[in-house]
Amino acid sequence: MAYVFPMRMLMPLLLAGALGWGCQASDAPPVDCGATYVACGCGCCGGVEPKVQCLSCANGDDLQALIAKDQEAKKDPQCAVAGCSVGTKYVYCDAPPASP
Repeated sequence: MAYVFPMRMLMPLLLAGALGWGCQASDAPPVDCGATYVACGCGCCGGVEPKVQCLSCANGDDLQALIAKDQEAKKDPQCAVAGCSVGTKYVYCDAPPASP
């Protein structure tokens, strides 16, 4: 004999789903995998190409965190005597190609 699941037992689950309980979407903005950024710390030297550092969009590498760290480094009082640096260009190497 088969057991019939009463509908009244499903109603709380259906209501919870309708109200958005359970799995919640992340509040984080979507990652722009086409974004790039050149980090220079205290400042980049002119006429020198920055070295390229790959990030992975698939692994969730956070370019915004690197930008925040670079912006914080610019505030260091030692920058006045530090000179320039080559700089690092951060790119998502696994980003899909841009559409023509």
